[in-house]
Amino acid sequence: MALSGTLRDFALPDIFQLIGMQRKTGLLTLESERETVSVVFEQGMVVHADSTVRRLDDLLGNVLVRHGKIRKEILEEALAKQKVSMQRLGFILTSQGYIDRDDLVMALSEQVQQIVFRVFRWKSGNYHFDPAADTDYDRENTNPVSTDHILMEGIRRVDEWPIIEKRIPSLDFVFRPLVPHKQIKIVDSGEDEGGLAAAFVGLEGDDEPAPSTDTSEVSLNSQEEKIYRFVDGKRSVATIMEMTGLSDFDVCRTLFDFIDRNLVAPAGQETSKTRSRVGASIAPSAPTQVSGVVAIVAVLLLSAVGFAISSGTPFRVPALPSFLQQESMMIQKSRDVARMQKLVSALRAYYLAFGVYPAALDDLVNASPPLVSATDLTSASGEPYRYEANGSSVVLEAIGPGGDAYLSVVREVLAEEVTLPGSGAGSLDR
Repeated sequence: MALSGTLRDFALPDIFQLIGMQRKTGLLTLESERETVSVVFEQGMVVHADSTVRRLDDLLGNVLVRHGKIRKEILEEALAKQKVSMQRLGFILTSQGYIDRDDLVMALSEQVQQIVFRVFRWKSGNYHFDPAADTDYDRENTNPVSTDHILMEGIRRVDEWPIIEKRIPSLDFVFRPLVPHKQIKIVDSGEDEGGLAAAFVGLEGDDEPAPSTDTSEVSLNSQEEKIYRFVDGKRSVATIMEMTGLSDFDVCRTLFDFIDRNLVAPAGQETSKTRSRVGASIAPSAPTQVSGVVAIVAVLLLSAVGFAISSGTPFRVPALPSFLQQESMMIQKSRDVARMQKLVSALRAYYLAFGVYPAALDDLVNASPPLVSATDLTSASGEPYRYEANGSSVVLEAIGPGGDAYLSVVREVLAEEVTLPGSGAGSLDR
């Protein structure tokens, strides 16, 4: 029995969860105004994906070049042979000895995931699942990907995109380096000590980071160094994506981290290209330097007037908190709201993957892959968030220094069984 509908009525994570839980085999077709994506499932596992929009990060050869498995010259030679022979690119590369089977399996798996993860950002579209569809793909070199992994990683990326867009609202944005390349030290890839999770702390600040005056070395892994190398105050984010061969998520997330670490600063925006928002919608043009100066002058004038008024009033009560103290409290609450929203999204992702909410917030950190970092479990005041799960809802609270909750989020437990609109019980019977 084939199923069809719209993504507004039945969200993509729920579709993947349903197919995975019922271990179905078939072809899921997703259509938007600009793109059609096909996802093949075998026993509830994702084994293949293809798209009518061939982006650089989706191309098998580009994945292999990105990981250093082949050189661009080899890829161009193999692509020329493919046009003549009409054979799969993977077969040509392995038969000619350019890569081994493990390299091909890795690249195919990453290619599939990049296509699927991008679809998770769609706001609207149509879906159609056909369990009887006949599909053709490289079965011999396919490494099936579990829907649990797809769900957790896909939802994590969807949650991070709005945060990234606060700093990088357009792929036409240009950044300039703040640290000389001679101070960059390449280290082996490992756990990200900063990254997006740590950068949540500074989301409320809109000021441009001050140039770093530290002369010590800055440690970057090989992928970060590859991106930083092309940051020159002239190239846009889109250009960096093209030159590195990395996906928009990888490039934007790394640049977000660079901003938080004071390694780069905005240098303007390209106007010759059609502006494209990071989240695939049109973004307004960046403020000009003149408007920025005017804004700074206005803030300084208002601050001076406020200071003069407060210092001159005879009825000022010294015991009351100052304006800056009140502003600090507001910033603390804003940070907690952002962190708690991320925790709520992680709780939903955990539920979609395992069917239950976690017994403790630490389970979100210990999940594979981790849904949040350990720092996300602590409020801006330094106190761990209070979490409680019962039979009908989960409660998340931010605790102040005195032990009282000043922010609270209550989420109803999701239905145990997902139901497709208009189809009765959630079933994908063949």
